[in-house]
Amino acid sequence: MTNSAPPPTGIYSLDGIEVVELAELDLDFVEEAFREGVPRTLETTSTEPAKPAELSKLELFRGLEGQELEAMAARCQSIYAVPGYVLVAPGRLNAKVFIVIEGQLRLYAPTNDKRPIGVADVGHSTGLRSALIMQSPNHAVIATEVSHILAVELPALDECAKRSHAFARNYAALLASYLRGDNCLHVGAHSTGASTRQGYIDELTLLHNEHWMSTMFPRLIARYLLGDKPLTVTAFAIDNLEQIIKERGISAGLRVLETIGRWVLEQTRPTDILAINKNRHIFAFLPDCDLTAARQLATRLKDAIQTVPISLAAGEAAASIKITLSLGIAELPRGMKENEFLSTTEALIQKSMKLGGNWLSETL
Repeated sequence: MTNSAPPPTGIYSLDGIEVVELAELDLDFVEEAFREGVPRTLETTSTEPAKPAELSKLELFRGLEGQELEAMAARCQSIYAVPGYVLVAPGRLNAKVFIVIEGQLRLYAPTNDKRPIGVADVGHSTGLRSALIMQSPNHAVIATEVSHILAVELPALDECAKRSHAFARNYAALLASYLRGDNCLHVGAHSTGASTRQGYIDELTLLHNEHWMSTMFPRLIARYLLGDKPLTVTAFAIDNLEQIIKERGISAGLRVLETIGRWVLEQTRPTDILAINKNRHIFAFLPDCDLTAARQLATRLKDAIQTVPISLAAGEAAASIKITLSLGIAELPRGMKENEFLSTTEALIQKSMKLGGNWLSETL
């Protein structure tokens, strides 16, 4: 097998299969991988007809049995993909919905922003929006783990919906999830669609909001409880935020929150997931990281925050005002629910605050 020069789009083709070489498994910057990579060998990638048993485990096909399930399976493809496999390329028409059975897909916009715009984990799907409106997507969909994906053409979905009331109900629920932005975990500031941005992103800090914490965060927790990889969190409160609000007003406090929220985005990995809750506490969820990595991030944030330039009023020059953090780090134990995990993290933040702030707590 020989490698030819890459086309201008940066998507490589090997024996009809498109891939990108991943500089790192987390695919920090898809455009960079497109430009600089060399296609990886694809002996482990395969596509075959789907099996009824695969469909029966998915929510979309719940209620289908016997011949209905077999007929639908015949219209689907089961894809076993290595990291780097490109399912959807920017600017190319897509007529398929991709449902993740195992592994993970990530969505990347062709911009200079290194942060992926979305993550599709087990049970999530992608592709339906672009297939329905018959427009080429403005992002790439790439497998970043060894993945098992179910691919189904839009016409097959429409035909099954006409024949089966159960499937029509499931299909309507899937469409509604796309309208709400629930089809995947959205990452960073640049989500795909105004409704998602308004629903899950805090406009001030560009972090995930309380709505995301209550609806999408449980799905993130479920993935890590089922797998064998760790999930840790570094979280903090801004010690002197209330004092700044009292002395300079709410607008000054909002400027502090805005600056620190966007600063945290720059301090974390593209695959870390950031959120702010109603208590103005900021959480950095660190996939595939242990407590050592969470401690390193917390220590770096604790030290670096003191030199972050912040403007407290319009027209006022930015300056390094005294800001300190009360931090807590924790690892998700097996069997712990999302509410318990958040409560534990909040308790660690409170412990650091009671110790006078500018402190990192690891145990209660």
